[in-house]
Amino acid sequence: MAIQTAPSFPGIQALIIDDMSVQQTTLKGHLGMLGIGKIDLASTAEEATKLIKQRRYNLILCDYNLNQKTDGQQLFEYLRDNSLLPADCLFFMITAESTYASVAAATEHHPDAYLLKPATAADIGDRLKTQLEKRAALLPITQRQLKDDLPGVLSECDKLLAQQNRWFMQALQIKGQTLLKLGKNDEAKAVYRSALEKRPELVWAQLGLARAHKAAGQYDEAKHLAQQIIQSREGEKNVAAYDVVAEALEAQGDSQAAMWVLRDAATVVPSARRQRIAGESAYRNGDLDTAKEFLHKAAKATKGSVTAQAQDTLLLAQTLVDLGESAEAGKLLKEAAPQYQNSPTFGNVALAIQAQAEAKAGKPEEAQKLLAKARATMRKGRADFASVALAKAELLSGNVNEGLKLLSSAVSADHENPRIKQLVSNTLRETGHEDKVQAIVEAGAIELENRVKDARKLFRDSQIDEAVRAIEGAVHDYPENTGVLLQAAQINCMALRLKKVHNYDMIDRVQLYLTRLEKLMPTSDRVVMMRRYFRETMLELEKQPAQA
Repeated sequence: MAIQTAPSFPGIQALIIDDMSVQQTTLKGHLGMLGIGKIDLASTAEEATKLIKQRRYNLILCDYNLNQKTDGQQLFEYLRDNSLLPADCLFFMITAESTYASVAAATEHHPDAYLLKPATAADIGDRLKTQLEKRAALLPITQRQLKDDLPGVLSECDKLLAQQNRWFMQALQIKGQTLLKLGKNDEAKAVYRSALEKRPELVWAQLGLARAHKAAGQYDEAKHLAQQIIQSREGEKNVAAYDVVAEALEAQGDSQAAMWVLRDAATVVPSARRQRIAGESAYRNGDLDTAKEFLHKAAKATKGSVTAQAQDTLLLAQTLVDLGESAEAGKLLKEAAPQYQNSPTFGNVALAIQAQAEAKAGKPEEAQKLLAKARATMRKGRADFASVALAKAELLSGNVNEGLKLLSSAVSADHENPRIKQLVSNTLRETGHEDKVQAIVEAGAIELENRVKDARKLFRDSQIDEAVRAIEGAVHDYPENTGVLLQAAQINCMALRLKKVHNYDMIDRVQLYLTRLEKLMPTSDRVVMMRRYFRETMLELEKQPAQA
């Protein structure tokens, strides 16, 4: 009888993350049996993160229960959210919990495989062999993805689909996702429908179809499809479906209903990320008790961990001050200060929140001292929580003109952002200036809307260069205003099309604006469509002569 030998995988760089040295040794031995000799060890999420930032790994074996402040799933999601794992790095979760499959299935990021303890060398080898075969089959697609060559991705997907092999559905899923990224929503719908014709129970295809409807502005259809997923046994814990419903509701102007959907999602999957999203939504909608509940859970779950975010602590402290629990807010900020001492914003925003607390406590001198420090170091004129916190401190301290000016500039900084308008409106109501809500919110938006209208009118009047200069002036004054950036990208593209020549300065500007927009609005369907318009513009220009 022939002796079956374990497969060998030389050349793989591996990382084992486990808090128990015995388990580290065991897993290292298993990998050695598979011909893997380049192995690093980490006992905590912090150690693992440091190594991952320094080296490129092909395989990570991570224990789910690290008995630390961060479990394996939290670490994995943090690494994916922060783009710390290369696309070709395989992440295997090792767990003693048979329920882990349902936990992983409900999260935004799924590991490439999970293994139940005690995992053997054969178990690891089998999963590794399967994943490497998959990687090899999808390699032409992956290579195009790494180059951000989306048309090339579609081409490679079609080649793989034509083979009708076991990777057919994987290729179909990637094709649908790529079409959505290209803004080709109708084609994406066709792909997802074809998948559902073969297998009606496919949740990823149902979800893709819902997303395609949302991207096309068909919000009722998107909500209906996503709600069907949530109501099904296979998709009842699919938080991405909850997100589609919430995003569609927000787009329709119903932020209160969106908040309740996000609350449900955080209850179904009580991860720190979901609790954070639910807490932020509750705060914007003025439901302070709910905001406190979820933000406290998020801060507690990540306290002292590599996955902790300063914003959780700051927003929780702000919520406590708003609720009249200033002592608890002060204690929270004091305890968190050492952890976020290198944060560029934590100290400044904390000063503004503490100034609010002192003003509410009837200590104007202390409030003014804190305010002076916050003013000196905080970057103003931005559409963010920090600017609103500082404005609230000014208003509560009696510096009405300064506070109103800050709120007006926050709206102007991103005049189409409904979330900043919510925060500004709430601040005015809470500080006794409800009569100024309409004036501040509208006034902050009118100037920008007029500047955009003026630029577009110049364009309609065939004053193309003047239109471009007008919108560029608005970008210069409001570099993070998403509405202005979208208009600037569009007007520059229209100018390129009309002039029918390459203008590399204009092309570079559009690329800069799109990059900025993708950072400010990472999941925006409007940005996707503008990116598509730019690609189509470049295709038109390829037919024209170049001009310096």
